[in-house]
Amino acid sequence: VIRLSVAPLFEDVAAVFNDTQIINLTPGLATQCGFSFKFDPMGNAMFFASLQNCFSQNMDDKMFSLVMQFRLPGNHMTEDPVYRVGKTCSYTPWTSREILCDRNYMEVSVRTLPDIQTIPKQPTGGPKARSDNFRRGAEVYIFQKGYAIANTPTRLVLRSPHNAEETYLQNVTGVPMRVLSTSTFFEQKWLVTRVDATAVCPTPVAFTPEVITWYMPKHIDPLFSSDAFTMLEVYMGIDAKRLDTEEMAARNYSVLVTEAHIIVEIPVGAVGGYFKSHIQDDQYFVTYTIEPMLELLWIEEVAHENTSYKVLFPITTPPMARPPQVRNYTVPEQAVFVLELGTFNLDVELLNITFPTMVLTVAECNARGFNVQEQRSPDNTLKTFRMEVPFSDPVVFKEVCFCVTTFTLQLIYGLVIFPEYAPFSHSAVVDAVLLDIGMPLDYAKLLLNGLMATCLLLSHLQECFSNGTMTALAVKVESAPGLNPGQLTLSDPACGPTYSDDRFAYFHFTVNSCGTTRKFINNVMLYENEISLPDELEVKLKVSCYYVANITRTLAFLTRPRDNEPFAETGTGRLMVRMRLAQDASYNTFHQEEDYPVVRYLRQPLHFEVELTTSSDPKVALVLDHCWATLNEDRDSRPRWNLIINGCENPEDPYRVVFHPVEVDARVHFPSHVKRFEVYMFSFAEDAVEQSGQVFVHCDVVICDASSPTGGPCSGQCVNQDNLKRGRSCFMLFRPWQTITELIGSLSLLSTVNDMSKTSLRSIMYIM
Repeated sequence: VIRLSVAPLFEDVAAVFNDTQIINLTPGLATQCGFSFKFDPMGNAMFFASLQNCFSQNMDDKMFSLVMQFRLPGNHMTEDPVYRVGKTCSYTPWTSREILCDRNYMEVSVRTLPDIQTIPKQPTGGPKARSDNFRRGAEVYIFQKGYAIANTPTRLVLRSPHNAEETYLQNVTGVPMRVLSTSTFFEQKWLVTRVDATAVCPTPVAFTPEVITWYMPKHIDPLFSSDAFTMLEVYMGIDAKRLDTEEMAARNYSVLVTEAHIIVEIPVGAVGGYFKSHIQDDQYFVTYTIEPMLELLWIEEVAHENTSYKVLFPITTPPMARPPQVRNYTVPEQAVFVLELGTFNLDVELLNITFPTMVLTVAECNARGFNVQEQRSPDNTLKTFRMEVPFSDPVVFKEVCFCVTTFTLQLIYGLVIFPEYAPFSHSAVVDAVLLDIGMPLDYAKLLLNGLMATCLLLSHLQECFSNGTMTALAVKVESAPGLNPGQLTLSDPACGPTYSDDRFAYFHFTVNSCGTTRKFINNVMLYENEISLPDELEVKLKVSCYYVANITRTLAFLTRPRDNEPFAETGTGRLMVRMRLAQDASYNTFHQEEDYPVVRYLRQPLHFEVELTTSSDPKVALVLDHCWATLNEDRDSRPRWNLIINGCENPEDPYRVVFHPVEVDARVHFPSHVKRFEVYMFSFAEDAVEQSGQVFVHCDVVICDASSPTGGPCSGQCVNQDNLKRGRSCFMLFRPWQTITELIGSLSLLSTVNDMSKTSLRSIMYIM
């Protein structure tokens, strides 16, 4: 495995082939060609490549050279910087069978017979290679299914995604393993040679809050022809780098070889992994991720063949709750609240703080004198946020009762997790109590012992409403730690709190209930009630509301009869529609103008996206009406092949169009504005004769009001579209490319229509 470390986070990565060709590594291509990536929360990346990847220069299976190109984020004033990184590795000697399990693919490499001829490398890239004794149609099928097959001077290489159709799960000594078994046939004039290759990779592991335990079968049944074998080597590593015994002991890793298993144990939080923050239902969780490597070498005693088995196994624990805590370091005599919120991972940032009367950013807090600071742990893995708020600031609520002053600070911390910008919050209420310094000491002690405990036990907020309801919030202060707010009642003991917890009790009642009294004072009605603790006479809190008894309000309004129903005036506007080709089925990245020509093969899927780009109205819907292909730009020319008819796939097409659903994500805000469909690459029969011919794809779209579906296209795809506004939206051009071998290497394809070996994609998009 070739390993590269890249920082900071890169925008995209490409392979450089033969020092001239730049091939962008999409997720699908990376899996097929033996590449994988990992990122830590700080944006640093590690890049892994199989030695036998599609684009490395192989020198007699002894030296391997790879050049990668990384585009890093720039700014709006300059172009993004591009860097090339080269790496050359030696690897010898090879074992009879080499198995590699990476995070996104499994790979098996076996030694081939000397008289077996070279077979084509996968059509995604590589040096020119060809063999007439290999079934080219089968190789194309393998590529379309996401697999890769290639050979080197001495070896046959097969690669597959973990979740491919032909893989299956098998229980091996109690451990679920993902298995891919293959047989490759080489046809010669009077001989057919079969080469078997099997890859087996592990699946998820067991966890406790303290330890990760990974069980690997010692005897991996699908890989053995008998029970007689000798385990020669067992090594452990992290991030594809082998560790020695001293390094493992320093990190508290352990590897135990038993009769049935090889058991790896890693403490949660150990060196080599990292914690990541997550938010679920506004609650703070963390996960721990580490990527151990296990290397095994064994020899089967009967076949006398040795196997090298390497697993790069990313492990992430289930989310673990880490509720933040506010630590109060306030000394009331210093008249400053000193609070510390934590602890968090390094990927959490404090954005703002909400007070009862305002919201302040961190910069605004510091300008106000709150001294908000980020503090890190000694090992630089955790952080807290410390803040100082003077009692004298208006955001602090102050209440004076006799000779006792209570200061209350209510705040909500606004935080965010990077790099995904996931927001969350944490609220807190803290109190500080000060006695009058001129009060005699004995009197102060008597006061604190409960003679006038009402002020010390509770503070309150109340509100009066014009509909005759009252609300009151009784908040427990720190001087009464034993008080249970849930036991408080109004004057009627049957009227308890509407809601309460260990900090406060909330009451909601009408002025004619719960023992509320009424009395008249001049032109005012005064309603009063009392919050108290049963059987505790010293705990009482009076709440009251007053209303003006006689008052007149004047309201004027005019009415105007409506002559007819509202209608929308006829107007004109501009709607822009674009059609783009995605690089794979994820629709995350698209080909740009500078990418062309882009290579596509017969029957290879093409993923199109048609989007309404200039509207932010969620009631507008875009529907594909008709899509078809012609040999030139004239939309009415012949021959013509229909792809979509009246919003449906062409029933006569043996490779029918596939419609893909569209969900809301960071890029797509209105799914009704986007349609996605998949077409298998094809060519016209006439095109096989005239290599310079062109294949144009045209689409008619319908734009309608999705909020009022009355039949027709707004009911969805596969409906008749007769009476709504139609537009000739866009077309996309496919053009054969004559220098295709310079881009991806030579590969001949068989087709029932023609024998055109390669086709590239050239995109021209505009509104007609």
